[in-house]
Amino acid sequence: MVSNNTPVSTDLPAEAEHLTRQAAHTALCSAARDVNCTASAFENGVSMHTLPATVSFANLAKLHRAAVEQGKRAPQTDYLATSGSDLVFSCNFKRTSILLQGAAGEAASSKHRKRRRDDREDQAERVEQARNRLGKCMPDLPVSELDAARTVLVNLVNELRGASNEVVVQSFALLAKKLHNSDTKPRVLIAVRLNAGIAVPLALLKRCLGPCWSDGAVTTEDSVSSVSDTDMPLSEEARAARDFGNLPLMVVTSAPRTDAV
Repeated sequence: MVSNNTPVSTDLPAEAEHLTRQAAHTALCSAARDVNCTASAFENGVSMHTLPATVSFANLAKLHRAAVEQGKRAPQTDYLATSGSDLVFSCNFKRTSILLQGAAGEAASSKHRKRRRDDREDQAERVEQARNRLGKCMPDLPVSELDAARTVLVNLVNELRGASNEVVVQSFALLAKKLHNSDTKPRVLIAVRLNAGIAVPLALLKRCLGPCWSDGAVTTEDSVSSVSDTDMPLSEEARAARDFGNLPLMVVTSAPRTDAV
């Protein structure tokens, strides 16, 4: 007599799983073409799409929404990174980021935790000093915008990490410039340079940017939105990496307007 109590595996057979991921990749290719992707590939469970050198947050949001939708078929984490001189959006169907699930399982010593807490406090102090310098140089800037920019920048330098928990922010700046031709007054801008070759979970970038996710851009070029290398000079390490063709990623956005333009 055959028992009916044998557990039935809920895992997809390998072939069915591959077909599901391939179908998700096909859907992502369509979304990528809509934002002017120049090449796409599917390798080892990862859907990869080469983007233009500069991409707006609006187009990144489209890609992220498409990836989240495909995540209903198969668990995934979508990333943004540079690969050599290319800006690449990828969707990994084999790995979900522990950074997005919380770090509750991290087994860190009390000494390690204290060192990280000290580092976070140091970074927050550096951001506070940058905010105060900008406020003194341009006293007409709204205090609320300066404070919003400070909060977002602290989030970026202390919370934004790579796929393997790497520190990703290389340098940052708080600036006052006109972001669009229609701006009649300078805006408080946030600029951060991210290390070359480190994959950043897009959901984490969006979370760190908070209210500043709605208007901005990322680029591998020397300048974007009136922000250039002169505003945020390259370190020796970053300059060497660029000389070898490994481009860093620059993120530029603005604090939300709080006064009438």
